[in-house]
Amino acid sequence: MGGSQSTFQGFNLQEDAFDAEEFKEALDAWLAPMHLQSSRPFLIGWYNQQREITADGTQRIEGPDDGVAYAVYSVPGYLDVVIEHFARERPSTGFVDGATDAILAQLRQALPAELEPQVVNTDEGPPYYHVQTIGNVCAEDEHIEAKDIPNDGDDWEEDLSDRLEETRDPKMWGSESEMLRKIFGVNVHPTWGGWYAYRALIVLRKGTQASLQKPEPMAFLATEDKKRILAEYNLRHQLCVWRDLSDSHPAEKRYSPEEYFFFTETSPDKRRRFLEMKASLMTAVPAPRWPSL
Repeated sequence: MGGSQSTFQGFNLQEDAFDAEEFKEALDAWLAPMHLQSSRPFLIGWYNQQREITADGTQRIEGPDDGVAYAVYSVPGYLDVVIEHFARERPSTGFVDGATDAILAQLRQALPAELEPQVVNTDEGPPYYHVQTIGNVCAEDEHIEAKDIPNDGDDWEEDLSDRLEETRDPKMWGSESEMLRKIFGVNVHPTWGGWYAYRALIVLRKGTQASLQKPEPMAFLATEDKKRILAEYNLRHQLCVWRDLSDSHPAEKRYSPEEYFFFTETSPDKRRRFLEMKASLMTAVPAPRWPSL
């Protein structure tokens, strides 16, 4: 696995000279045409340590503690990549994962083999990884939990739980009060808000950098915005209002109306029909966007 591609050439790939930040620049340059971005680099050990604390060590990343890894996430515009993949391949199902897998297959060939890269679609697995933990440990986004918001006497948490218990359907959520009242946490990006989606994990087992400094957890949201986002996320998740950082969230930093409807649509048949209609408007089958090997 692995090959030579101009984006990743010019690196000194000796273990004691690997530069995670420099490699991220090359990685982002390769990903950009597909409306994909990479997270800040993080060490395998950071993630595994956090999983020990929060989840009894489940969903660990196998590799040396000082091995470097990156998450890959899609941003607004990724639907165009999915449509183009459909026009080329005409899959009957797995439209988004199929487009992602095609990109990741090319990326595996482009990454230097000396780094022993592992590239995994985090929406499929196995193996399975916890992307919220990844986003948190590399400070790519801010994780919001109700319990972490200071109580300023307005009883907002209790009020929100009351509303959830009143509106959640026991047929879906069960009859236990604890689950009906539970406020689920969410990650939010400082640029994209909630208008992004983790797609892949890249692990470089021979790309080690023990000197990489662990960033402080990201904290950019005001308390009132945290409350609003958690309320929208739990009460009206499907409307995606929670994805906006504020009432003035830039339109270019959110999904297009078509992306909103496509990515919230749960019917594979409707998704396929949409893709068929979009592909029928093309005058020619588009070439893949990834750089040539």
